[in-house]
Amino acid sequence: MNSPRRLFIVGQNSELYQQWSEYLSGTDWAVEIFTDYDDVKDTLLGNIDSSALVLLDMSLSEVRDFKFLGGVGSTNAFIVVLENPTATEVATCYRNDATDILIKPFDQKELLKSLERSAKYQKLLVENQGYREQLEAANRNLQDSLRILEMDQIAGRQVQQSMLPVTPQRFGDYEISHFIVPSLYLSGDFVGYHCIFDRYLVFYAADVSGHGASSAFLTVLLRFLLTRILRRHVHNDDRDAMARAPQGFVEYINRQILAIGLDKHLTMFAGSIDMEQNTLRYAVGAHMPMPVLVHDGEVEMMEGKGKPLGIFEDVHWSISEKALPDKFALVLTSDGVLEVLPGESMEDKEQFMLSAIASSDTSLDSICQQLGLRDLTESPDDVTVLTVRRGY
Repeated sequence: MNSPRRLFIVGQNSELYQQWSEYLSGTDWAVEIFTDYDDVKDTLLGNIDSSALVLLDMSLSEVRDFKFLGGVGSTNAFIVVLENPTATEVATCYRNDATDILIKPFDQKELLKSLERSAKYQKLLVENQGYREQLEAANRNLQDSLRILEMDQIAGRQVQQSMLPVTPQRFGDYEISHFIVPSLYLSGDFVGYHCIFDRYLVFYAADVSGHGASSAFLTVLLRFLLTRILRRHVHNDDRDAMARAPQGFVEYINRQILAIGLDKHLTMFAGSIDMEQNTLRYAVGAHMPMPVLVHDGEVEMMEGKGKPLGIFEDVHWSISEKALPDKFALVLTSDGVLEVLPGESMEDKEQFMLSAIASSDTSLDSICQQLGLRDLTESPDDVTVLTVRRGY
C-alpha cells in the first residue's frame, strides 16, 4: 500500500479548507491545515528530508514569505490560490517557482486536477534529488578513487625514478648523463648505463609503446634484465662477451618481452663503448631519431636501422661499430623530443635539433636549453635526452 501524500493547506479560511479536506479524504492525500504561517514554516523547515505539496491561499505579498519552498534542491512543490490576479501577478508566482496557480472561483474537481499536476512535478523533483544525491556520491567515490590512483602513480613514479642511474657520472675520460620528462606520472622512456671491468661503458635508451603502469612495468623489467646479464658477465669474468656487447642483448630482451605477453613493444638504442680503444658498438631497434655525433665542430646523425622489440620472433639485430674521435659528444634523444620541436615535417624537426645541438656547448644542460626542454611543463609524449662525452 502506497504511503499517503502530504498536503499542507495554508490560509485563513478554515471552513473552506475543511470542505476540501473532506473531499480529499477518499483519496491518498493526507491533509493538514495551517492558519498560523509561522507554524507551517517551522513544520516545513523542520522536516527537510521529507517533501510535501503546499497550497497557499493568501495575498501575493504573503506568498513571497514562502519563497524558500522553491529553488535548487527543494522537493516541496507549492500551488498558489489567487483571486482576480493580473498577468504580472501570475508571472511573479511562476518566477518564484510556483508549480501551479488556482484562480478563484474553482470547484473541487479543479482542485484535485491541480494537485495531481503538481504531484507529478513534485515526483520529478524527488527523483531528480535522488539522482543528484547518487551523482554526488558517485563523484565522491570517483574523487576518492582518483586520489588513491594518484597516490599509487606518485609512488610508482618514485620507484621508477629511483631505478634510473645517477646523473651525471664520470668513468675515466667519459661523462654520461640523462634528462627525462614523463608525459604522465609513469614514463615509458627509460635509460640505463654501467661501466664493466673499468673498460666497457654500456648504455641504452628505450621507448615503450603507450603510457602508464604497463609501459612503466616494462621499463622495470628492462633494468632487471640488463642488470642480470651484466652481473653474470662480471661473475663469470666473461670479458670476451663484453667485447662483443651489445651483441645478443637486444635479441634476449625481445624474447623476454614476447614470453611475458604484455602486448607491448618498444624501440631501443643499445651501445657499448670500449674506453681503451675508444670505439662504439651499437644496435638499433627502430629507435628514432638516430643519435647525433658532435666532433671537430661538426654534427652528424649516425646511421643504423632495425626492427622494434616485442613484435617479431627470431629476429637478429646487426651490430655497427664506429671509431670515436678523441673529443666527441654523443646525443641520444627519444621521439618525444621531436614532438615538441618546431617544424612542419620530420626533416624540419631533425634539422632544428641538429642546429640546436651545434649551438650548444654539448653539456646536457646546454643541449636541453637549446632544444627548449628545460621549461617544458607538459608533453604529449615522454621526452628523453642522453649524452655521452669525452674530452670536455
